Amino acid sequence: MSRQEVADAVNRYLARKGYNEADIDANYVGKLERGEHRWPRDTRREAFRAVLGAASDAALGFYVVRGDPAEVEPHAPFEVGRLETADGGRRSLLGGIAGLIAALGLFSRGPHGDKSRRIGGSDVARLNAVVALYRSVDYESGGGVLRVEAGRFAEAATSLSDRPCSDTVKPALLAAIANARQLAGWAAFDTGHHSDAQRHWLSAERAAVTAGDLRLAARVRYCQARQFQHLRHNGDALDTLRLAREHLASLATPAISAMLHGAEAASLAARGDRQEALAALGDATDAFDGIDPDREPEWMGFYDRGELLAQYGRVYRDLARVDGRHGNAAVRWVSEAISAFGPQNVRSTVLNEVGLCSGLFLAGEPHEAVSVGNRVIQHAAQLTSQRVHDRIRNLRRDLDPYASNPEVAEFSRALSTIGSAA
Repeated sequence: MSRQEVADAVNRYLARKGYNEADIDANYVGKLERGEHRWPRDTRREAFRAVLGAASDAALGFYVVRGDPAEVEPHAPFEVGRLETADGGRRSLLGGIAGLIAALGLFSRGPHGDKSRRIGGSDVARLNAVVALYRSVDYESGGGVLRVEAGRFAEAATSLSDRPCSDTVKPALLAAIANARQLAGWAAFDTGHHSDAQRHWLSAERAAVTAGDLRLAARVRYCQARQFQHLRHNGDALDTLRLAREHLASLATPAISAMLHGAEAASLAARGDRQEALAALGDATDAFDGIDPDREPEWMGFYDRGELLAQYGRVYRDLARVDGRHGNAAVRWVSEAISAFGPQNVRSTVLNEVGLCSGLFLAGEPHEAVSVGNRVIQHAAQLTSQRVHDRIRNLRRDLDPYASNPEVAEFSRALSTIGSAA
């Protein structure tokens, strides 16, 4: 169903129940999809569950968000309690997703899984809903929670491209498949399964290009570049990002441009190209300032101010490794990034706390760095993200100047307790 069709169905349900609030529109549904509203009032949650056939609020990705992330102070302890209590919520949400997939009847055999059944627009909408739910788990807990399940779902979704469907539906179906493969690739990358990530992303890129969706193809190439960066192949990352920008040309939106320029800046800084890196950051900021969320693809909803500020932190950390005078700026930028991330972006917050620890070492503040670093180690035990573990172990490169400090030496030994690649 389209957003407006969902809105109309919800309004009909509310009216039948006698609730005096049948004023849902497509814009409101879009805000729910983008995560701008996470906890509608009781009657609306009831209506959405009924219309979409969901067994629980968790199955629709609804959860309570308290507090204003903008109020978080730099260096303030991240709420590890949110992570410690996440297992039950994860199980509930994953169970809800499994139930939703079963209800789709697209992948099983039998009358509800007939391989000759025609794929319609409502099927595509439900595929996208499943991807959105999986993505919310990935943001909060890391790819290890869902790597296998998301991979199986993405491969099953790919098989739907052989089903009959109209010429109107086909591009949307291929784009939904590309979204599923992109997420499966990201979960594999996050857990250190790099060959699986590459395989999923190649499939995602092919599906997006076949669908004629060059914006989505650029998103996939951004993911490929992020993997190159993690593996310290920054030249390959730059080539991939520039290819994405060249293919997009005038189709680039402000958010996509900001995303690509920001990632470019990080690779340029890692290669020691200071002026080019700062120029790319400026381009990213200029593009970000032009973002209109209602005119961006839905899957770009993840790119917020926290993501942009995180790239500033990365660039200035690399500059500080060459010239220590940039250390304070690295701390400031990453602190602002942490404050900007919403409560659902648990992994991004922890990754940037790793960056804060590095920045503090580079700024000549080893005591503060160890304090933040010990907190990060505690958080790492709650996340199923090999990428986070890799980043934490890499903290050793910035603590060497203080290796003789007993407190730092103890922290260095603690880093050895972080799990190795799976």
